[in-house]
Amino acid sequence: MIGEGLAILAALSYGGAAVSIVQSKPEARADNGVFLSVLVLFGISGGIWLGSGVVPLSALWQPEGLHAIGVFALAGLSANGLARWSMYRATERIGAVSATLLRRLTPIFVLPFAYLLLEQIPDVATLWGGFVILVGVWIYLRPSTQPAAAGLSSGVMLGLLSPLAYALAYSLRGLGLSGLPDPALGTFVGAGAAIIWSLARHGLHRSPERGLRYLLTDRSPAHWRTALALSAGQLLQFFAIKTSAVATVALLGTLEVLFSAVFIWLIYGREGVDIKRLFAATLCALGGTALMILA
Repeated sequence: MIGEGLAILAALSYGGAAVSIVQSKPEARADNGVFLSVLVLFGISGGIWLGSGVVPLSALWQPEGLHAIGVFALAGLSANGLARWSMYRATERIGAVSATLLRRLTPIFVLPFAYLLLEQIPDVATLWGGFVILVGVWIYLRPSTQPAAAGLSSGVMLGLLSPLAYALAYSLRGLGLSGLPDPALGTFVGAGAAIIWSLARHGLHRSPERGLRYLLTDRSPAHWRTALALSAGQLLQFFAIKTSAVATVALLGTLEVLFSAVFIWLIYGREGVDIKRLFAATLCALGGTALMILA
């Protein structure tokens, strides 16, 4: 139950972050705070690990520890590099709710990864619970998907890339935690790997000075708000994976789209959200979540 609760809180954080990305876009002059969000995650996770880490330093230099660190680094590149970048760009182009909907494909992508890397096979209750949640998402957002499916816009393509990369990251995190069971350490290593990758990529592409300026320009309150929400979401997910199956955490992430819709409704009123569809979708999501947790 603890893992499932953390996964729901993570979805709440990600839902708020998606709306915040859209709000910060008009103020953006460079990467819209993508790099800032990774720096914040690096700092918070490092502080948690140094203050309450459960893995001794000596374990990091053992063969199993070195293997886990490598896996955490790959997970960080997938989640904080590829998935986060594509999530930002997709959200900017097709909106918070539509981009969040496409990320609900993560549970579908995560199943083969979880089986291949972790040998985890979800039970029938998990599959049915996830199906009911996805039905709720489809009920609310079905009209939003039609133009994107027909036109295969760049925003939709980026939106599809994000769940694929997140699914790989979920499974890699689970694999790394089997060697070093410390979510804060795993998040810290992954964020560090993404920082190094971003600095190298933009330094080579733009020159070191221009690349660093591009990465650090966007630091408005909205960008900080997004960074904190994303950092909280990822840390909560990592801790959830420690106590729950990867597929369950990914499926509970489906609630993110409903949280995004609620935030949009609170900010923009009826113009931003179809209340009837949201109500039906929320009932499905709650029923599916209860089925997964209570089964």
